[in-house]
Amino acid sequence: MARILLIDDDDAFRGMLRQVLEHEGYQVEEARDGLKGLQHYRAAPTDLIITDILIPEQEGLETIRRLREEYPEAKIMLTLHNTILATSHD
Repeated sequence: MARILLIDDDDAFRGMLRQVLEHEGYQVEEARDGLKGLQHYRAAPTDLIITDILIPEQEGLETIRRLREEYPEAKIMLTLHNTILATSHD
């Protein structure tokens, strides 16, 4: 089963997206901010990271930059105000 890490401070959006993804058969992990998301990925890498750009503690772009430095193979999808913007993968 593929695992996805959701990084978003909007509880309602994160919960809705989690329900959709779990319904499709994915295992979903969550983080409310960029620092927690980065820590979570370091501890247990996932198959995909979905992160909002505007999140507390460490903005999404900084989180992505740090992930890319440490894990260049990481697959990342961006959101902004509950809209999927782009994906980044090999």
